[in-house]
Amino acid sequence: MRSSLRGATEAFSGGAKLIALPGANGKLEPPTLAATLRQSERGIRNRPQPDVVSITQASEYGTVYALEEIAAIGALARDAGIRFHMDGARFANALVTLGCSASEMTWRSGVNILSFGATKNGAMGAEAIVVFNQELVEPLSYRLRRAGQTWSKMRFPAAQLIAYVENGLFLRLAAHANELASQLGRELAAMPGLRLIAPVEANLVFVAMPEPAIEALAAAGVRFARRRGGVIRLVTRFDGTKGEVDQLIALVRRVTG
Repeated sequence: MRSSLRGATEAFSGGAKLIALPGANGKLEPPTLAATLRQSERGIRNRPQPDVVSITQASEYGTVYALEEIAAIGALARDAGIRFHMDGARFANALVTLGCSASEMTWRSGVNILSFGATKNGAMGAEAIVVFNQELVEPLSYRLRRAGQTWSKMRFPAAQLIAYVENGLFLRLAAHANELASQLGRELAAMPGLRLIAPVEANLVFVAMPEPAIEALAAAGVRFARRRGGVIRLVTRFDGTKGEVDQLIALVRRVTG
């Protein structure tokens, strides 16, 4: 779930109800999904029926589902007769971390629909829906039109996406952002009084620090997202530099004493 720090992923039920399931480090755990499906009152007509399970890869904590975890969720979805969606807003970052192919992380692991995001890795408003189940293509086209999700000039996002994937550009951009986040996470974790909230596996760093330090960073012009409990979220960019990370680390050292 995009706004949760407790760590959850989305399970859609019949288009009428959304159930957020808890999980360690922002990832849905297969046993939790299995238990939820058993308790879902399937077949009772006046109850919402499970329809889709959705995970975010990389998660909202910046953690990455292993291929085995994706496959386990995919198997549960298939056995339950529901669809499996992957929110891939940071798809390239996760792909770099796992070092696998796109097919291994999606349809080979049971994913039916992928939201292929490029905006958080260098593109300007360019995203794509990749459908691996042919039966879902036609109904989805009507849903998109009904929701107004159509562009009058599709060539603009299409041109970006072509350049994005050609010659592995999207992987190089993601690898660079991941490397910067890894450096930032290591340096912050080594500072007294600071604590990483989750492993750094993509380009997101969640760190807990004293409130005065957070205020000092904000006053110095550092841009970050606040979370409850003295936690901030830092994001490294595809075009960021090591020098910028070094400057931030030096600043954090100063404000934390």
